[in-house]
Amino acid sequence: MQDIYNDRTYLANNPTWHEEDAPFKAERILRLLRRNAVPTGTVGEVGCGSGEVLVQLAAQLPESRFTGYDISADALALARPKQTARLRFELRDLTNTGVAEPFDLLLVIDVIEHLPNYFQFLEDIAGAGRYTLFHIPLDLSLWSLLREQMLIESKARVGHIHNFTEDFILSVLADYGYRVLDKMYTEPRYKHWSAKERLTHLLRRALYALSPRLCSKLLGGYSLLVLTENSAR
Repeated sequence: MQDIYNDRTYLANNPTWHEEDAPFKAERILRLLRRNAVPTGTVGEVGCGSGEVLVQLAAQLPESRFTGYDISADALALARPKQTARLRFELRDLTNTGVAEPFDLLLVIDVIEHLPNYFQFLEDIAGAGRYTLFHIPLDLSLWSLLREQMLIESKARVGHIHNFTEDFILSVLADYGYRVLDKMYTEPRYKHWSAKERLTHLLRRALYALSPRLCSKLLGGYSLLVLTENSAR
């Protein structure tokens, strides 16, 4: 398969590597962590991209130490200038090398939808963190099935080669020993709003107020933030 993350294809389509979304993601991550007694002395991130999520978390967790990993040299070129005494980045495939000591918390933010074999990935990282926090787009919905071109465009633009529903991905996590402690939906964010997107978003917000679960299944657009404990730790 074409390595779009190292041949500058992904960088050309996403020159910021989505770092503008990092404050939003970090705020939601912190909100979920504060609802649960999870240690954060050491925090790792697999597929850290530009590293901005860790930068945002480091500003709010001054006692923590952070390490970000990515297989993309393009991404690490954006991340490494942000290194500090408490924050470092490595060009490294954690599934091949593992870690000497599990992190207190391992972040897997918008990663598994990009991976050809995410089942093997989940098995390989199982021992890398005592707790794992996933952020997973719920791209598969009735709306996206009726407009499949949305999924094809997402594959071409941002590399989403797998599409999930909430129940399906939670069942997969359970199969690989990740025990769900807490979860929350995160709302969609668009850089540019078309008239159709604005109308859809209004419908989505109204339905979400009635039933977040039903809204996700019918109109999609939401992602799932999932905090898990690894039963194999």
